[in-house]
Order: sequence, then C-alpha cells, then structure tokens
Amino acid sequence: MLILSLGISLLQNHNAAYRLNNLYLYNLNSVAEIGCLTGAYWVELKSKRNRTILLISLGVYLSVFLYDFSWTKIAGITLGVQRIIMIVYALLYFHYILTKMQVQNILIHAMFWISAGAIVHAAGTLFVFLFVKVTLGDVSSNGSYGLYIQIVRAFTAFFYVVLIISFWLRRREFRMAEHITV
Repeated sequence: MLILSLGISLLQNHNAAYRLNNLYLYNLNSVAEIGCLTGAYWVELKSKRNRTILLISLGVYLSVFLYDFSWTKIAGITLGVQRIIMIVYALLYFHYILTKMQVQNILIHAMFWISAGAIVHAAGTLFVFLFVKVTLGDVSSNGSYGLYIQIVRAFTAFFYVVLIISFWLRRREFRMAEHITV
C-alpha cells in the first residue's frame, strides 16, 4: 500500500508540476488504500462472518466509487464511505482479537497498530470529506484548498508512519514465531 501510494503521489506531483489535473488521483488512491486494507484484514480475520462483512463492505465501496468518481473533482462521498469502512474494518479486528484472546501483548501486535492508525486517520478526515462545503466552502474558488489538503495530508502521514511501525513489529512477530517453533 505504501509503495502504491508513493507511486500515485509522485504522479500527482508530476501532474501538478505541469499544471495538469491530478484530483482524480486522490480518488484512485482511495481504491488502492481500501483494496490493500481489505486484503490485510482478509488474511487476519478468518471467520466466515467477518469475511462476508469485508466483501460486502468492499462491494458497497466499489459501487459508490463507480457512482461518484470524477476526473475533475475529489469524490467526497466515496472518500467518506472509505473512511467509514476503514473504521468498520478496525472495529471488526478489535472485536476479533478481544473474543479470541490470542494476542499476549497488544502493544507489540502489528495489526493493532494498523487498526489504531486506520481509526485515527479515518476519523480525522471523515468529517473533512463529508462536510468540506460547509466547513471550507467551495475549495476550488476561495483558496481554502491548501488548508483542506493539509488536514488530509497530516492524517495520512500519521497513518503511513503507523503502517511503517506495524511493518517493523510484524517482522518482529515473525522472528518470535520462528524461535518458538524451532
């Protein structure tokens, strides 16, 4: 997800440097994020009920994406639905690990950090996407696009830092599992 988002970000910068439209790339980045998160939670959540919820959520998201996609504007409804689905995924995972009681120390468990970062990221940007016209007005005409995108980028940066931490913890979990099984 990080590499895919980096590639999209580089393409956004390239388009911005040549004064080309890059707003559609925010919408495509949303598809990449939700696809990668669905895959990660699919691996972790083993029950049929949880996997059904993941597939239904992904289907709802893709339906809204196809309806709301635009090449020339940020699809606020789609991004709002993505944030709600991210929160649902994280809460599903928290419920799963609390009912199974298989995680000994939750603070060094990688998926805990991914889920916590997803909740903070989604909650921090959800209302910006849903109520941008009320809070900032028309972001394209009054110059408040800079404020809008800085809020989103701050929460996204936080989420990506948490993802990097979780990768490091995941590597540690694999090493610990190798020592236990040997």
